Amino acid sequence: MAYQGEVIIRKEMFHYKEMELMKREALKASLFIFDSGIHAIKLENELGYITVLPYKGQQIWDAVFYGRSIKMLSKFDEPKNVESIANTYGCFMYHCGALRTGNPGKEDTHPLHGELPYANFDHPRLLFGEDEKGFYLAITGEFQYNDAFTSSYYRAYPVVKIHSQSSLLDIDIQIENLSDYPMEHMYMTHINFRPIDYGKMIQPVPWNTEFIKLRESIPAHSKDIPMSKEYIQFVNTIKTNPERMQTILPEDPYFPELVIYLKSPKTDDRGWTHFLQVHPNGSGDYVSYRPDQLDHATRWIIRNRDREAYGFLLPGTCDPEGYTHEKAAGNVRIIPEKSSVKYHIIAGALDPNRTKEMQDKIEKL
Repeated sequence: MAYQGEVIIRKEMFHYKEMELMKREALKASLFIFDSGIHAIKLENELGYITVLPYKGQQIWDAVFYGRSIKMLSKFDEPKNVESIANTYGCFMYHCGALRTGNPGKEDTHPLHGELPYANFDHPRLLFGEDEKGFYLAITGEFQYNDAFTSSYYRAYPVVKIHSQSSLLDIDIQIENLSDYPMEHMYMTHINFRPIDYGKMIQPVPWNTEFIKLRESIPAHSKDIPMSKEYIQFVNTIKTNPERMQTILPEDPYFPELVIYLKSPKTDDRGWTHFLQVHPNGSGDYVSYRPDQLDHATRWIIRNRDREAYGFLLPGTCDPEGYTHEKAAGNVRIIPEKSSVKYHIIAGALDPNRTKEMQDKIEKL
């Protein structure tokens, strides 16, 4: 029988030493503070754990399953007490939006990926209960945006849920327009895995230029990075032969970064699409979502000595080209007054058996 309870979280409950808050068999919730002063909640099950930042964007800072961290490699060993996502960029997942998102262009004034990524959230709560997938723990909270001189006024409610005996996370977010006026809206879920040598991408999108488009513009945050001859040659290859990206090779020059857009992913009979990075040992990294909710699909990869990130599927309402570009392309949505939207994404790791099952499923779509 489905049920849900909650525990209200307050800052005075946190200590630098990890403290257990709740336990139900193998499901456990603990609180701690990073050395940087950032508060964190750890949710564990039989297969691993996640670390969530309840007051900072409700980011999933880390996700560890089957004994390995599945998040990106970065220069940040812990989240920092800063305002900009760029100065603490090392998490597994963050929310982008909700008024603006993407890399700001010359005419844009919004920050990188909008106001949500490292926003100051309030009213964090630990949720616990049972649903159709079994027993779970979850973290939620609220972020309210209110500009006194515009009509922009909304509240964001994210939830990340971990179930017993599962290495997949249910990631939800609801954006509620509290204003008496329609609100422009852009959103993307930024999920940062780590690229694996000889990892193979399995996707329900054909590997040709009709369905895969290379981003040729260079975002402002990368313009000071020189492009090597090898990088330019590699980009030109991907432009005409995107299948070259299906398997990641150690020598591939993914720096400064490389972005492609994927069109019309096929879905299963429930309306979900699925993307999978298969590791050489047979295990996998996985993302699933509904294209009828999030109709844009972006792939982002960067790799050098101190940064390795593979957002092999970033679902969104738009491409990450910034407000002005996306507005001109017709990709800025409208949330009517006193209305809301909700998005649901599934992401995590798979063991070799489930990876093989998912690969077979994707290849049959």
